[in-house]
Amino acid sequence: MICPACQAENPPGTKICVKCGQELPQTVEMSSEPVYTSDPFAEKPFNVPKSKFGVKDMVRDVIDFCWLLLIIFLVFLGFLGEVTHWTFRFTETEEAQIQSKPVIVKPVSYHVVSVKAITPEKPITEETIVEKPEVEYENPASFYQKGKKQFDLHHYQSSFTYLRQALEVDPTYAEAYFGLGYLYARFDMNDAAVRMYEMALRFDPNHMDSMNNLAMMYFHAGNYDDALELIQKAISVNDNADCEYNLGSIYLEKNQPEDALQAFLKAVAMRPNDASIFNNMALTYEKLGKKQEAADAWNKVLQYSDNADLLQQAKTHLDSLQTQS
Repeated sequence: MICPACQAENPPGTKICVKCGQELPQTVEMSSEPVYTSDPFAEKPFNVPKSKFGVKDMVRDVIDFCWLLLIIFLVFLGFLGEVTHWTFRFTETEEAQIQSKPVIVKPVSYHVVSVKAITPEKPITEETIVEKPEVEYENPASFYQKGKKQFDLHHYQSSFTYLRQALEVDPTYAEAYFGLGYLYARFDMNDAAVRMYEMALRFDPNHMDSMNNLAMMYFHAGNYDDALELIQKAISVNDNADCEYNLGSIYLEKNQPEDALQAFLKAVAMRPNDASIFNNMALTYEKLGKKQEAADAWNKVLQYSDNADLLQQAKTHLDSLQTQS
């Protein structure tokens, strides 16, 4: 302790300076107890209550967990929907490779392969229906067959419903997509028809009828290159008269009469009584300058056709060939 008068240092606890005898100021010991003042801003001690985990906290945690499960479920549902393409919502995110209004090409005519009927293994009788009722669920083929039957009866709304039900059972059933494409094409809903044919080929890349019909939709839209590529793929899978006929029609419009003639010759060898094939064959012979062969083909049209337009066209061309000769 230092004396304030003489600045002499004194031992701690000394009350009088040992040098000058002056009374030394006494220091007040600070108490360990907190000092309370009237200052409202002075720091005051407080006790923190211990938290307790009660029923309310448990309920709140359960609710939060349920919300988390719901969010996970919705995310999973959205992912599943994208993977399965939502099956029946048929979004328009992918543009169809076809014009909104198909280009009608003349004088070439064509026919589309009709929807194939699925022949049941055993004929359905009244006894069969009573003892063994048909199981509609988990059997998309039965719904497709019903849809095809309703289409043949011109009950198009019922046909559409059955085809949709087939996809509800199996969203990857290519035949149902093909049937919907054929149904849409029946009402000139070309974009939707193209979309359905493409879906059928996505789940069954070798679906012949879908390849053939889609190729001819491209053809009538003037998209000859895509039509040619698709019909050649169909022929590589299973060559038939329809594909060869359609191939020849595409070559004819691409001004490749030699290739067209080869395709028509193959088609007529498979189906020798088809007037439509002879019609296009006659047009091809005329482009190649083979008048006699063209006349023979036009006579085949007169022999086999019952279509008034084809008959009139054949007579007109025969008269023109006779005039030139």
